[in-house]
Amino acid sequence: MHRVTDGYLRFPHLHDDLVTFVAEDDVWLAPLSGGRAWRLSADRAPARHPRFSPDGRMVAWASSRDGDPEVHVAPADGGPSTRLTYWGEPTTDVLGWTPTGAVLAKTSAGHPSVRQTWAHALPATGGPGERLPYGPVGDLAFGPAGAVLLSTVVTSEAAWWKRYRGGRAGKLWLDSTGGGEFARVLADLDGNLESPMWVGGRVAFLSDHEGVGSVYSCLPDGGDLRRHESGEFYARHASTDGTRIVYESAGELWLLADLDPDTKPTLLDVRLSGPATGRQPYPIDTAKHLGDAVPDHTGRGSVVEVRGTVHWLTHTEGPARTLAAEPGVRARLPIVLGESGNVAWVTDADGEDAVQVAPADGIDPGVPPRRIGAGTLGRVLELAAAPDGTHIAVVSHDGRLSLIDTESAQIREVVRAEEGEPSGPAFSPDSRWLAWSHPGPDPLRQIRIASVTDLAVTDVTQMRFRDFNPVFTKDGKYLAFLSVRTFDPVYDVHVFDISFPSGCLPYLVPLADDALSPFDPQRAGRPPVRSGPDDAKDDQDTPANVVDLAGITERTVPFPVEAGDYTGLQAAEDALFWLAHPLTGVLSRTGDWPNSKTPQPALERFDMTRLRLDRVESDVDSAAVSGDGKRVLVRDGDKLRVVSSGRRGGGRDEDGDDQVDVDLDRIRVTVDPAAEWRQAYDEAGRLMRDHYWRADMNGVDWAGQLRRYRPIVDKVACQDDFVDLLWEVQGELGTSHAYVMPSHADDADHRSVGKLGADLARDAEGLWRVTRILPGESSDPRARSPLRSLGARIREGDAILAVDSRPVTADAGPAALLAGTAGKPVELTVAPAEGGAPRRVVVTPLADETPLRYQDWVAGRREDVHAIS
Repeated sequence: MHRVTDGYLRFPHLHDDLVTFVAEDDVWLAPLSGGRAWRLSADRAPARHPRFSPDGRMVAWASSRDGDPEVHVAPADGGPSTRLTYWGEPTTDVLGWTPTGAVLAKTSAGHPSVRQTWAHALPATGGPGERLPYGPVGDLAFGPAGAVLLSTVVTSEAAWWKRYRGGRAGKLWLDSTGGGEFARVLADLDGNLESPMWVGGRVAFLSDHEGVGSVYSCLPDGGDLRRHESGEFYARHASTDGTRIVYESAGELWLLADLDPDTKPTLLDVRLSGPATGRQPYPIDTAKHLGDAVPDHTGRGSVVEVRGTVHWLTHTEGPARTLAAEPGVRARLPIVLGESGNVAWVTDADGEDAVQVAPADGIDPGVPPRRIGAGTLGRVLELAAAPDGTHIAVVSHDGRLSLIDTESAQIREVVRAEEGEPSGPAFSPDSRWLAWSHPGPDPLRQIRIASVTDLAVTDVTQMRFRDFNPVFTKDGKYLAFLSVRTFDPVYDVHVFDISFPSGCLPYLVPLADDALSPFDPQRAGRPPVRSGPDDAKDDQDTPANVVDLAGITERTVPFPVEAGDYTGLQAAEDALFWLAHPLTGVLSRTGDWPNSKTPQPALERFDMTRLRLDRVESDVDSAAVSGDGKRVLVRDGDKLRVVSSGRRGGGRDEDGDDQVDVDLDRIRVTVDPAAEWRQAYDEAGRLMRDHYWRADMNGVDWAGQLRRYRPIVDKVACQDDFVDLLWEVQGELGTSHAYVMPSHADDADHRSVGKLGADLARDAEGLWRVTRILPGESSDPRARSPLRSLGARIREGDAILAVDSRPVTADAGPAALLAGTAGKPVELTVAPAEGGAPRRVVVTPLADETPLRYQDWVAGRREDVHAIS
């Protein structure tokens, strides 16, 4: 066994007796002979592919320090880095250096698709670069006599999509003379080929055509194919100095001294220095990590989840009480167990999901936790509590709906669905009945009900529509639910066709067979109405619900409201609440403003006494009604507030007593990154195990793979490392379309480079002139150049002299001054091409001009078709 390197080392390159690599979100240097490494950068931001210049004096890399990755260069023996690009594209990366000493980089900037990454040669001293004429490339290497070796653009690297053989697998192409004619190398090799290199007179590369990514080489014509490495893990990110090859495997660096068939790779004994700050615990902003929040019976406090921890928080004054905050354990889905004084949540403290029950007033350190169902519940998707706190309904990933007795810890299976998972379990006010939405052939769902005593199941609705989100009214007389069963067609404005954009309505089912519809005229008239919930009214004993199951499917009546898009149905005192979502297009466009915010749903209240619908709040994310139905906890982004359930419109009452803004700063959470990564690794493994599309895990020993990679988790020192490790582990399943999406909650403000929707170039005098303004498309509000704003009067040939009165330099151009301006108005000083005094105009740069360039590309193809025809 070799020694495990004390770090997760990636993207190596070498020159003479030094190796450079990325670790802990920085670029490092270390002796090839082994020993202590030192930092070249201190940005604490994801970095990619550091590459020595041919003379070894400089190192170039792609840094995400300022948001999107950009090309940076710094002296190899220390000093500040210089930013060379302001492309503002996530595809930007460094490929190496040209033989003449320019930085070789790629980007999709200026193209209509992120897949069109073209290579550029950038002067290391700054200034405009040159786009190279090779078309979209994944990687690029220059060989002898002007030869050019490149790989095609791949969707993901081979270690992330292991053994991928689809149409986007990496391929090698060679122009042996530099004349522009490329021929495919090893066209019959069935593998994912990447990292092309020239080593002596041979072509070297990485391939997994024999099962595991390894280093291979061949003659330029494809002959004499050799494998130089066959390790336990994939060889990744290989690079060369022309003689030797260095690569990464499982976070360690390996050196292949030459391509002789007998040469074996050796492990580089690299040791990191410094405090490994990425693994140090740190406090977080609670509001930015706020999870579920559920109010108690009276609305005085809530159980709140924050980044895997659970807390009890009073709404007005008072301290926050920590109920669960063990490093390396994730708690989620907190609920209040009625008026029992207890709360519950899902925990993975025992390695599998379990339900933990605890008193809301704090856990006695000397009392062992009450955990129910560890290893038997599967992946828990939803929890719901009976009002009396005696039972918890649990929805699991395998289609089970179970009932937990909180006193005896007995678990009973209510039903097991075969075509999906039940959803929205809800108890009656007397805690004797459980309703839920049961899945059928997608997208159909029906409402079902069961007695908590004997678990006898009855259909409330037929399996004909999409019925979901059942709730019992507070008086126990009705079962309400949402259903997509309204067919009111709307004619399309562009083509002769119709659609059903608004098909959802709330419905009501009287539980007793002699109950009348509350929406119909009453024989004795309606009782006088109250002004709202009476907090001083004495609570009455909860009456037993009368449920007549015979004929219940025939008693469904719709609410007298307009059909729309509704979610979040909840019962309050004498009312029902729901979220009404605005009708928007697929592209979330609501107007002509490219940076307009996607509208949020509104909280609506239907008064069951007045039969009146009111809009209580606009632009909310979610809402939760207290157990007594008198208060509503409203979430708006990272803010919580409590309002009266009798509120019938937005804004505070004059006395200000109908709303309480909840102070979340009282909750204090410290994250232990190393423990969190270990927990997240195990949970990701369980998620894949429980939800993979094949029961046999595609023939992979998934538990074995998780064990094999688990020691590497302890080498991870930043989020970017952890994301990369999850990608590689997941790749062992051989399923290409499985992704890892990193969280950006802790990231600094993203300083996007504002885009002008135009091509600019530096002229002989050093002025940056507009060479072309993209025409755009009036049917797409996003596809409009800011330079075509009304009144701007900017023309092709005009020079941009300053941005917000800061002069444009000849080397960096306007882009350097547009960092952080996306979506914000800026002032451009423009010199007309025809001469005359400069003038100032205000424009709003775009965060992304890809839609604009795509529209321009489509228009160009349309013109080509017309020309041919």
